[in-house]
Amino acid sequence: MQLQRIRKSDHRRGVLSPAAVLWLWAASCLLAPAHTALSGEIHGKVLINSEPASRAVAYLEPPEGQSIPASPVEKTIRQENIRFIPDFLIVPAGSTILFENQDDEIHNIYSDAPKNRFDTGAHLPRTIKRIILKHPGAVPLRCRTHPTMRGLIYVAPSDYFASTDARGEFIIRDIPPGTYRIEVWHPRLSPRERAGGERTVTVDEKSRPIEIQLSAAAAPGTDLTDTVHRNWAPIVDDIRQALDRAIALWKKGNKTAATSAVMRTNSMLYGESGLKNRISQGLGPARATEYEQRIDALRKQVQGISDPAVTEAQLRSETEQLISELSADTQKLGAP
Repeated sequence: MQLQRIRKSDHRRGVLSPAAVLWLWAASCLLAPAHTALSGEIHGKVLINSEPASRAVAYLEPPEGQSIPASPVEKTIRQENIRFIPDFLIVPAGSTILFENQDDEIHNIYSDAPKNRFDTGAHLPRTIKRIILKHPGAVPLRCRTHPTMRGLIYVAPSDYFASTDARGEFIIRDIPPGTYRIEVWHPRLSPRERAGGERTVTVDEKSRPIEIQLSAAAAPGTDLTDTVHRNWAPIVDDIRQALDRAIALWKKGNKTAATSAVMRTNSMLYGESGLKNRISQGLGPARATEYEQRIDALRKQVQGISDPAVTEAQLRSETEQLISELSADTQKLGAP
């Protein structure tokens, strides 16, 4: 179709000819953004234990039986000053990551992510390594030659995702109208805890704020991606030895030292090591809490609170039973 110019006479009369009307209509269609009437947005806030959650990933999943395409992209992560830059990135499934070594040292970037496992091998200075992340999920980044280097890529299942800011707020834009399921991922949350934030949302011409409240057993700053593929046998052995020392101190009549030893076992070896969080993640919060309570029961016994007449045989029997069950449960969680 050939468009004609508006005649000057039409302007003078204040009347537009049919050709002029057609020209204006066609021009407006060409200039208008294609997505204006066909897309919406979702904005909201993510809270964990009632506190704003930064660096959470909010993303959309399609309703049951439907699919949302992911449009792979190419992104670069530099190794510079023994750091990942950026150290946090979200990409759609199928995206390519270029690792650029800008340091004067050799790196060896790898990830133990179950569905996106990779190892770049020796990564020489001023060279680039390329990997493709095909499957959705968290991809923690580490360097075999520099253990302090830490980074994270989250692979989203669709193009519709956003990360939260320091206030826990996010905006997902340019979403086609329809019904979706919104999900949230955060390194502090177990799969069961994340499931508590799933909800159905409708995208239309109205933008409604949503608030996603989640509960976490792990303390602030905990990164459960560190614990998923860890070999817990050495930690269980350390717990055994620590409880044996506590019983030996109790036997010598030093109840105060024995009590402190059991308390440190509970807080440091079981708690701060990440084992409690891992059991909560893999076997449920109730099982994780049960072990904590059983260790604390031993503390009360050596302290003389719950059972002043407790015997050494009784303490060792309860310790052996606890260690036996703990060993069996950690084997269920899997080794690296």
